[in-house]
Amino acid sequence: MTGQASCPVSERDRAELLAILRRTFQRPRADGSLPRQFHAKTHCCLRGELVLDPPDLPSVRHGLFARPGRYPALVRFSNSIFDDDRLPDMRGMAIKLRDVEGPVCDGAPEGQHDFLLVNEATAPGRNAADAMDLFRALDGIRKISLTTVVPPRYLFPSILPWRWRWGYFWGMNKVGLRHLLGRDLDQMTFDSVTPYRLGSGETRFLVRPTDAGTRRRSARGRNLAERLQAVLDEGPMSFEFCLQPRVLDADPLDDAGTPWKSPVHVVGHLEIPPQDVRSTIVLGERLAFGPWNCLAAHEPLGSINALRREAYRASADNRAARALFPAAPDAPSDG
Repeated sequence: MTGQASCPVSERDRAELLAILRRTFQRPRADGSLPRQFHAKTHCCLRGELVLDPPDLPSVRHGLFARPGRYPALVRFSNSIFDDDRLPDMRGMAIKLRDVEGPVCDGAPEGQHDFLLVNEATAPGRNAADAMDLFRALDGIRKISLTTVVPPRYLFPSILPWRWRWGYFWGMNKVGLRHLLGRDLDQMTFDSVTPYRLGSGETRFLVRPTDAGTRRRSARGRNLAERLQAVLDEGPMSFEFCLQPRVLDADPLDDAGTPWKSPVHVVGHLEIPPQDVRSTIVLGERLAFGPWNCLAAHEPLGSINALRREAYRASADNRAARALFPAAPDAPSDG
């Protein structure tokens, strides 16, 4: 199964998916504007730089990671579902790079590459079939809440306990337990969850805090953005950028509900200088990030990524968001 590409989504499933997402997850706001389908709340969209210095390993040196390099970056932090940071939720990190070289996936902007990650190692649905079942179970709910995100008919599709979706149940509990730890955005590890092409093999991407970030006490502030500002007021922020090339056959290619156990390699650092967090929110709202806005050398793989291709493109088109890296990262009018 090495190099397994994402299977195309049938026209029937595509139409059903986009209809569900539009009427349930992308309802107009009070002012008539459309939010993202998921990860609608923008904490910030910070300017930074990805500095790559990959180790000389055959499993790593491919595509963007074939050689050292420095790339301007925009880093958007978000909530997965809720606007209220006090509620347990998956937090997102989306990275947009500029000045990359190489062919891109069909429809992606030239010279750019996006990474989309969350602070969990697994996704709610294992594969596209699971994800579609979840969307169907959630379709039509009037408001996403702590109770409605755990639909009984999805959790218990049968009277037989071994057919119950225990992975989803325990995944929701993990999100809650992680929330109780009270970590700030700069203290979280972010995972791509799904696989991407790397040479003739596959990899997952991870972005994790440096030792300084993990040792720091939680910052003061009423929400995640204010606490992030408090961190940046003290100086630059840094994360390790890592690859997890698939070397173990036990690491599944089309099961986003199972974390990988293959070794992780640090290939660079994401550096974020001090800046005004609040002033970057407008830029984050106007930009579009997507897993398929990437180099062809790192094509998204698996059935979940096939669904994401349709969903992310439709979400961006619906709200007239641009995927292009703006000429001036700190000027919202260019976004």
